[in-house]
Amino acid sequence: MKSGGSGRELLELARLYRIQTSYLDMTKQPRKADPEALLLVLRAIGAGVENFQNVPEALARRKNELSKRRVEPVMVAWDGKLGSRKFEFGYHQIEIKGQETFVISTPTKAYYSPPRRGGEAAPSEAEAFGLPSSARRGMPRKQWGIFAPIYSLHSKRNPSAGDLTDFQHLMDWMHELGGTVAATLPLLGAFLDEPFDPSPYSPATRLFWNEFYIDLERVPEFAGSIPGERPPKTKLVDYRAVMTYKRRILEELTRRFFSEPAPRRLRAFRKFIAENKQIENYAEFRAATDRQRKGWTAWPAVQREGRLGRSDYDEKAKKYHLYAQWIIQEQLAMLADKARTRAQVLYLDLPLGLHRDSYDVWRYRKFFVPGVTGGAPPDPVFTRGQNWGFPPMNPEAMRLNRYEYVIAFLRNHLRFARLIRIDHVMGLHRLYWIPEGLSGDKGVYVEYPADELYAILCLESHRYQAGIVGENLGTVAAGVNQALVKHDIRRMYVTQYEFMGNPGKPELKPIPARSVASLNTHDMPPFQAFLKGFDIDDRLDLGFLDQKTASKELKQRAVMRRNLRSFLDAIRFLAKSMADIVLINIEDLWQETLPQNVPATDQERPNWRRRMRPSIEQIRKMSRVAGVLADVFAHRSRSLSV
Repeated sequence: MKSGGSGRELLELARLYRIQTSYLDMTKQPRKADPEALLLVLRAIGAGVENFQNVPEALARRKNELSKRRVEPVMVAWDGKLGSRKFEFGYHQIEIKGQETFVISTPTKAYYSPPRRGGEAAPSEAEAFGLPSSARRGMPRKQWGIFAPIYSLHSKRNPSAGDLTDFQHLMDWMHELGGTVAATLPLLGAFLDEPFDPSPYSPATRLFWNEFYIDLERVPEFAGSIPGERPPKTKLVDYRAVMTYKRRILEELTRRFFSEPAPRRLRAFRKFIAENKQIENYAEFRAATDRQRKGWTAWPAVQREGRLGRSDYDEKAKKYHLYAQWIIQEQLAMLADKARTRAQVLYLDLPLGLHRDSYDVWRYRKFFVPGVTGGAPPDPVFTRGQNWGFPPMNPEAMRLNRYEYVIAFLRNHLRFARLIRIDHVMGLHRLYWIPEGLSGDKGVYVEYPADELYAILCLESHRYQAGIVGENLGTVAAGVNQALVKHDIRRMYVTQYEFMGNPGKPELKPIPARSVASLNTHDMPPFQAFLKGFDIDDRLDLGFLDQKTASKELKQRAVMRRNLRSFLDAIRFLAKSMADIVLINIEDLWQETLPQNVPATDQERPNWRRRMRPSIEQIRKMSRVAGVLADVFAHRSRSLSV
């Protein structure tokens, strides 16, 4: 500790900002926070400390600030009750002890209802808000579904990269086989020119969608062909080429629409603009990015600070982004509506982070913390920790602004999805922050207002009659899984994680009913590669393992293979389980061995670019694949006693 401010005062100040001063690592050993890291996080969060000498003054200031807070700025009325008061479910602004507070009145449990069979009535509003619970829950159905990244799909119609129509055709095929859940990676807006980042977990926004997935031929303004060559079929998805091709056509469709709009289409467009309050600002931001050809953090000062004038972007580019967002949302709505009519579930993924140059960070600067990035502490694979590179949200600012942004991005997903996955659900409780300039092992955990975030999740899930899944894999803080159970949020069960939890004596625990069960995730090797240990060889090649450790892991993997003889054994284990949803990675059905993503290898591996080996037409003709899924359907269709 440097002079001018004792270590005790630094720790006290950190705790008053809900920064944890120690944590238990994966070996259950306590790790104390580095003093420099604490200071840098306090500076980033706005505690007013430039150096250790500032700590005593900042501590006195924080104590004084909190002493004036007679009531918390946000309170939760679980099941509508707050002390002696009773609230309707919703958001309320009231006065307590002479101070205003924001009340979230919500059912304790999130909306939890399996998909209805075709022809069944939708729940009433009372049932949607948890009343009566017996009518809301009923008898759970054991379901199954398919996971597939949309970009990796291809067909005779669309050989370059998948779109929403390709995904719909996959859902049609799954429906024929009895599948009800269609899952994919995040479909949010992305930077696919300059800047460029195709990762679905580094989106340009969580409030708008990615026009890369538009089916051009289904756009009403598309009349006949538009001259120009399609991008060539490539081994890996060429996002730049595909987006350049699509944008050229969408720009022509934009011109057609605005020059001579059909009355019905014009009314629909105006309705879209009215319902999407920030869409014009987003379109201006994207148009300014098009002109600058660099992220906003490198823009001139005025524009960087969130102010755009008419001279800062091209009007044609703004119109393009307005039109493209309208079209992608139309096609998402059509996909979601078709799924609902046949009791299928569109299962979307809500990423934890954002691209540092994203619209959301530019627009909602006060909700994000500069100078730090989200990540994870050291573990046996990533011995120096993981730096995920995105700015974390500011928990205090979220509360003081009544969760405006959180509610907005949740609603953006719930408009279309009947099931959403919360990436890294532990982030509702705490998040590992790494100060810029420090290594990943020097981060500290910052606590988040978990009760209030769960309250919003529960309330919004009922408003939209959609289920919530919490990604709770790996080492999670005490209380996370208990919170998921308390709030009826589905947990995840992943076979490969279960085996890796005790590689010396691998065994599979019973799968809980309130869960989504799968063999793997998008961040893991396909199951065949896992059984054969190809991922171990890959990590050895990347330098993540030494030869001695790799040899040990290969021996352990051989034991796993003996315990779980085949892919079919693993699938049947899931299918026969109590899990209410079994999710099958479609690529496992033909024993793919190459992963879609290898974490922490943005430069070393072609992440998020690999196309599926077979086309959709070929998948539909695979009798062995259909046979496996028919077996899954048979096991899932048997009655489940609860």
